[in-house]
Amino acid sequence: MSINKSKKIALFSLFSALVCVATLIHIPIPGYRIYFNLGEGVIYTIALLFGGIAGGIAGGLGSALADIILGYPLWAPFTLIIKGIEGFLVGRIGQKNRTLALIVGASVMISGYSLSAGFLYGLGAMPVEAITDVIQCSVGVLVAIPLVKVLQRNVIEEEAKLRNR
Repeated sequence: MSINKSKKIALFSLFSALVCVATLIHIPIPGYRIYFNLGEGVIYTIALLFGGIAGGIAGGLGSALADIILGYPLWAPFTLIIKGIEGFLVGRIGQKNRTLALIVGASVMISGYSLSAGFLYGLGAMPVEAITDVIQCSVGVLVAIPLVKVLQRNVIEEEAKLRNR
């Protein structure tokens, strides 16, 4: 199915908004300017279902917008890059190997944010960031895997119904 440019822009905007809302559901980590959120699961789901471009745009823009809304604008540029790369790689690699895609995506996220925390706040912030990110990625995987299976099944069923009309 080919999607025209207007529909693609609308779809990517909707995906970015979904990531933003999921990221707004967050738990701040006291003493640090970081937080745990549910956006990872949405990024992984979008990337695995719709590919690297959708995952990269939604992950980068949606997460960076959430940083700004939540009062963490200093993190927004880092987030745009880290989550954009993460979503892109998960979507790209996930077409061939979902497990590898999720491992690579989580590695990008964990290392990117740990290095950013070290740069922004000093080396002491890196372990706290890494631990938080491991938990966040793990929850993201646990959310995304069943969600992708259910959504794929429903999309395949709907496409079959449309073809049989």
